[in-house]
Amino acid sequence: MGTLKKAKIVIYRDNGKNVEEVECAFNPSQYTIKSSANYKEDNSLGTDVSRMVFLSGAQREFNTTLFFDSQGEIGRVDSIMSIASSLSSLNSVKPVTDKMKKITSAVQISGSDHKPPLVSFIWGNLNFKGVIISVTETFTMFDTFGKPIRGKMDLTIKEAQEEGLTKKTEPFESPDRTKYRTVIEGSSLWNIAYDEYGDCEKWRVIAKANGLLNPLNIYPGQVLKIPAL
Repeated sequence: MGTLKKAKIVIYRDNGKNVEEVECAFNPSQYTIKSSANYKEDNSLGTDVSRMVFLSGAQREFNTTLFFDSQGEIGRVDSIMSIASSLSSLNSVKPVTDKMKKITSAVQISGSDHKPPLVSFIWGNLNFKGVIISVTETFTMFDTFGKPIRGKMDLTIKEAQEEGLTKKTEPFESPDRTKYRTVIEGSSLWNIAYDEYGDCEKWRVIAKANGLLNPLNIYPGQVLKIPAL
């Protein structure tokens, strides 16, 4: 049996020159990735039904809950007496906030960046990169002096990349040569087409180049051919 792969948050400060990794004590039980698109409602005169006009794709959002413990993984406590007997040893551990604040600091302006840093959530074949737009801390266990020793963090990351990688010229430029792209968790042909061509409707071009009859039939780790237009 292989070693358990731990999820981690990577923080890229000072334009990526200063990289800090925060390993999660517990892997999340689940995470969600939300994809969406921006539409405008066109209420033309003389029609009964409004028309939805596509404007642009929207960045994906990643949500998960992370758990932290000053002692690492604490086993299940079966009685109030066992809780009381363990509290004295808990008084000497560091507050759980010492580790959690490394992540919460990523919503603040960072050094020479003059803006919050980019972060990545990395676990298995998922590498979701963006900025933290929301973080909520909840503390669930304390020592006898009120020091938090166990807590959880509800985290939302909005997809983003370094400046210059996501900007597209007007009109949108297509790739001038064929290239290949590896599918990651949460990807779809629509958002891949928007990333590559600036038009999510170009998913058909990618599907045809890869012999895909069903646009939903892609999987993490799959290598897709991205043809030039």
